[in-house]
Amino acid sequence: MAVSNFSRLLLQEWRNIYTNKTIRLVLFVVPLLYMTLFGFLYSQKKVMEIPTVLVDADQTELSRELYRAFEVDQTFRITHFVGTEAEAMDLIDRGQANMAVIIPADLEKNVKAGREAEVLTVIDGSNMLISNTAVRAANTVIKSVSAGVTLKKLEAQGGWGEEGKNLFTGIDYRYRVLYNPTFSYLTFMVFGLGGTVLQQVLFLGVALSVAQQKEAGTWASSLRENGFWTIALSKIVPYMLVATFNLMLVFALLLKGFEIPYYGSIAHLLIVGTVFNLAVVVIGFAISFWSKDQLQATQIAMLIAVPSFMLSGYTWPLMSMPAAVAAIGKSLPLTYFLNGVREILNKGHDLSYLTHDLAVLAFMTLIGLFAAYIAYQFQTRKVTLPEAESTRA
Repeated sequence: MAVSNFSRLLLQEWRNIYTNKTIRLVLFVVPLLYMTLFGFLYSQKKVMEIPTVLVDADQTELSRELYRAFEVDQTFRITHFVGTEAEAMDLIDRGQANMAVIIPADLEKNVKAGREAEVLTVIDGSNMLISNTAVRAANTVIKSVSAGVTLKKLEAQGGWGEEGKNLFTGIDYRYRVLYNPTFSYLTFMVFGLGGTVLQQVLFLGVALSVAQQKEAGTWASSLRENGFWTIALSKIVPYMLVATFNLMLVFALLLKGFEIPYYGSIAHLLIVGTVFNLAVVVIGFAISFWSKDQLQATQIAMLIAVPSFMLSGYTWPLMSMPAAVAAIGKSLPLTYFLNGVREILNKGHDLSYLTHDLAVLAFMTLIGLFAAYIAYQFQTRKVTLPEAESTRA
């Protein structure tokens, strides 16, 4: 009897999986979709074309050889040439370069004379994948050039002179890492994970707000009795209050509880977090408007939220993603919030560095409100039209 019941229930469950389109989508399509997306995400296999600024204070054949070595290495992309280290630091600070190569004056002269000679790289350490890759690759490039210099000395040909026969000194590599000099994984990772958790919880909560009324059968009466802004504000305000509380709680725990060092203003973080929360709430509100039930709302919200961290550029940089995948990452609110978190907490920057991020989040908010309004108009007409026809009859 027990075996018979088990067989009946097992067959029934397989039938449910086969006949339910939503379950089939979740079980078979979504994993394929995600893994295809992630496969393209890492298709370059390593971080490449790191924006690099070059300071050549030597202006010799040796410094030009170093430049050519960095230029042909696919890890780097020389984007700027400046005359001083201060100018290079400014470009890194403003996010226009991730690394600076500083070639000092008299480099070639010191190498020829057998004196101590070194090349310095300054690296933006706020993204550990970029900084780790840059340190290793720059060391390889400089040591390769240094090995070539040593061979030239031993050959003692041309401009190196006969004294080069007895000199073996090459070029030393030095690096300085900004913003996360200890390569702390705690400093690097948990801010991104904290933002991801905040987004997922908020997306899921607000996406169910309207959908649950549809299942309960109260949504039609709500449409008949209330205008769009009344409904919108009644949904948005409570979730914004909860989201603000969670934002403060999460970052208080990270910054004070775990004592993660930070350098910017908490007030600026709250401003960026509030704009981010508003964008997420409104997008979730629009999802709920267009979804027919809670299950569909949950699916759409999670379809957006789950890959957001991977696509945000917080760990794997956007510049190393295929253009289509990077475009998806740039369409997600988490991308701009996490960039703001990094600029404020890791780099100590103010809101003037975040005008683009804030503008994009505000634009996403307007798009979400517009999408919800279109759904409201469509659904209101669907509810009121039968009533008007019955009244005329």
